[in-house]
Amino acid sequence: MMTPLRPTLKATVRTRVKPSVIWEVYSSLNWDTFNSNITSVSSSTTKSPPTKLSLGMPLSIVTSKPQFNGTTFLEACFKDQDSNGVITYTLNLNPLATMTQTYKLETVKGGETEVTHGVRYDGMLKRMYEGSVEERELGDEVKEIIRQAEELEKEGKGA
Repeated sequence: MMTPLRPTLKATVRTRVKPSVIWEVYSSLNWDTFNSNITSVSSSTTKSPPTKLSLGMPLSIVTSKPQFNGTTFLEACFKDQDSNGVITYTLNLNPLATMTQTYKLETVKGGETEVTHGVRYDGMLKRMYEGSVEERELGDEVKEIIRQAEELEKEGKGA
């Protein structure tokens, strides 16, 4: 399956938090702490402390909206030397509909980090699921992950 170029619904927030610290939050796989639609997420390759996220990494994920309980994998997982990058996974909601979630980090002018969370629905039955995640919820996710990263920085644990 090809990863879509752009999410159809997204929220972006700029912050002074370093992208490397935000990556630490993503790498912990505690995505249910910033995404209220995720009930649980884990990986059979994850050890304690968490290992590095990698392309093809299997994920066991449970979501409340849209409802999904199964296994998927990271379709895109790229981080450059400045910790800019993207994480993408797709949930096969039924044989004719998918939801792709994208987390993107980018350093912009002024040294700020732009954090974007996006969603895209595809397939013949995508209309059944469109609207299950709202832009406001995506914005809340981004603000929460930034809050968690700020706490890491204050504790001196961030890179």
